[in-house]
Amino acid sequence: MPMRIAIDARCLTGAYTGDRTYWLGLVRGLCALQHEHQMLLYTHAPITDPFLPTDERLKQRVIPSGNLRWWSWKQFPDAANADGADVAHVQYTVPARLRMPVVTTVHDISFRLMPHCFPLKHRLLLNLTVPPSMRRAARVITVSESSRQDILRVYRLPAERVIAIPNAADERMRPVERAVATQILQENYGLQTPFVLMVGVLQPRKNLPLAVQAFAQAVLPGKLPHRLVIVGKPGWGMKELQKAIIRWQVQDRTVLTGYVPDEHLPCFYSAADALMYPSLYEGFGLPPLEAMQCGCPVLAGDIPVMHEVVGEAGMLLSAHDPVVWAQALHTLLTNEWVRQQMRERGFRQASLFSWRESARRTLEVYEAVCPTR
Repeated sequence: MPMRIAIDARCLTGAYTGDRTYWLGLVRGLCALQHEHQMLLYTHAPITDPFLPTDERLKQRVIPSGNLRWWSWKQFPDAANADGADVAHVQYTVPARLRMPVVTTVHDISFRLMPHCFPLKHRLLLNLTVPPSMRRAARVITVSESSRQDILRVYRLPAERVIAIPNAADERMRPVERAVATQILQENYGLQTPFVLMVGVLQPRKNLPLAVQAFAQAVLPGKLPHRLVIVGKPGWGMKELQKAIIRWQVQDRTVLTGYVPDEHLPCFYSAADALMYPSLYEGFGLPPLEAMQCGCPVLAGDIPVMHEVVGEAGMLLSAHDPVVWAQALHTLLTNEWVRQQMRERGFRQASLFSWRESARRTLEVYEAVCPTR
């Protein structure tokens, strides 16, 4: 029997970086599958994303609101209840007013494991709302086995109720001919090659000062021509990044682009000689996967989830040892054979992830919790 699936799709209405990538990939994957279920996307503003599929099973429900907390607590659940939804899918917080089984996606519990990386207000709110939401949910989806094990260990939920379903890179993340990519970056950002890339919201968990130090120690002694290009929205803790740039005297070599549109990201990955991703903790970590899918060699922190995402396709390095990072980066930047080997391994690793497959597994979760099935 067909289901009506209510999806909190607020993240599709703006530049929500990784969250938006997750929901857009999931919706596109669900639309690529053969099923008769109806998908209802609830938002507070119209979705204008041109990459949202046109599908008769997909309906948008815009419920205007000047207060997103009120929207999440009352307006969305009341509308989903009135529409007769059979199952709801939300992110992190489960509204108590929803009358149907609820699936929540909890990307990670970094707010609990690394509290010092969050402003006090955010930390308190997440610790207050997310744990009871996970207990209330019919199922918790998280985006890696590493994150699943963290959730089970910390919150002691029944193992069968926490499901690991990996992310995937957007299908638009494909290699761009280097000359074309370089021209687009020059015209839009004034960038020239060669450069080393970092991608992600600029916050303490991303370990940016280590990357700056490693970059400086890799390129300055040998006078390599590379710049450090940092792509991402400014977040909490920007001062430490700025201090590191000054301390290691790479002001003239560092470019902070801010947020960039999705259509330009493949150009950054395709033109870069390497991606540095020394994050201290991730639930998944999309930039390394996007980079590999575009043919960019990856240096990543040796944390549990990177063994799932990057595997043996990149170099996994201690997230606390800038000297090791500097040595690895210097080797990569000065050895084309090593870069080519890593590109080839990266393509193979990236091919293991698919939004269609992740959507299929998510649909199985909906069907498992729906009482009418």
